Amino acid sequence: MQLDYTQYTTESSKCRHLFRQYCQGIGIDLGSQGEPAFPWLWSLDLPPDEFAYYNSNNPPRGPIQLRGTARKLPIDTESLDVVVSSHLLEDFPEEEWPALFMEWSRVIKPGGHLVILIPDKDLWKAALDKGQPPNCAHRREGEPGLMSRYAALSQMEIIEDRLTNCFEGDYTILGVFRKPLV
Repeated sequence: MQLDYTQYTTESSKCRHLFRQYCQGIGIDLGSQGEPAFPWLWSLDLPPDEFAYYNSNNPPRGPIQLRGTARKLPIDTESLDVVVSSHLLEDFPEEEWPALFMEWSRVIKPGGHLVILIPDKDLWKAALDKGQPPNCAHRREGEPGLMSRYAALSQMEIIEDRLTNCFEGDYTILGVFRKPLV
């Protein structure tokens, strides 16, 4: 049965229903602009001098607990239960994805999860054709299975790598990966 997600106004509110079961314990939401998918996750975003919202009339949506970059997380190795990245990975060129998966999985405890949402290339193009505002930060949209290749390189188990199909016009791919227990 497909749920009706049209009532949710932000990506974070949609996320709460897609992958809540994977987001237990201590974790971070990368690039959440101060609005993590779940209130118990820390928000990590760029320092103010690199954060576009500080240089515009749109302030962050909420407090940002950690400052840094997704390329080098300011977090100890194997210290988190979950890392969430909602619509951030596509802002990096694909040649950086292996290093990002390695870095993001580095901070996850054995048994913990890496949860990633990215736009599907074809569905994103269709959304743009229907009036979705473009996002010039995108470097590489995906397709189901693409994230799994990079997760496997970083020794992560594949739990999900699929289109979310939450509502008509939804262009999101959900990737859920688990760090093995050793």
